[in-house]
Amino acid sequence: MIFPCKLKFLLINLLVLVTFSSCSKEDESSSIENSLVNVKLVGTETQLSRLNLEILDVQLRVLEDETDPNAWLSLNTINTGIHDLTDFTGNQVITLVDFEQVPAEFIYNIKLVLGDENSLIKNGVEYVVDIESEHDNASVNILEKQLVENKLYEFTIELDIDESVLFNSENEAKLNPKTNTLMRLYNLF
Repeated sequence: MIFPCKLKFLLINLLVLVTFSSCSKEDESSSIENSLVNVKLVGTETQLSRLNLEILDVQLRVLEDETDPNAWLSLNTINTGIHDLTDFTGNQVITLVDFEQVPAEFIYNIKLVLGDENSLIKNGVEYVVDIESEHDNASVNILEKQLVENKLYEFTIELDIDESVLFNSENEAKLNPKTNTLMRLYNLF
């Protein structure tokens, strides 16, 4: 009597295990494949003593029509706030996005969204830095890259400080961001 009861218990457990652990091709194909993204910011060597930029967000444009409300994907920016870019040159970088999962799709642009709390120090004098109006408080670079699933993409945005900061005839500092984006690809598996 004990043997058939144990056998019955074992068969029921096996049936439950098979039922809950099986999956169909439909389930597998409906999952979204992702890539990982890191975004870093670095400045170039400069004659300025300080260049404080307020970083608000990093975004990727994932739709061709940039006027579409869903065209820009906002990333989880971890180091928002005001940063002195003269401290981040050469091998020193600011990590803005760290191992963010994004859908493996075509990326048109990367955008660094800046705030209004920007300043610089040149020859001991502090200036408020206004961003040129045509830039809409952002620096946008063309990527035009298809992300592939299970890869890590590291984007390093390099701001050319001396080319980006201009002084007008009233001796006001203006920021016209001159950036380029370097991309490194790493295989995860």
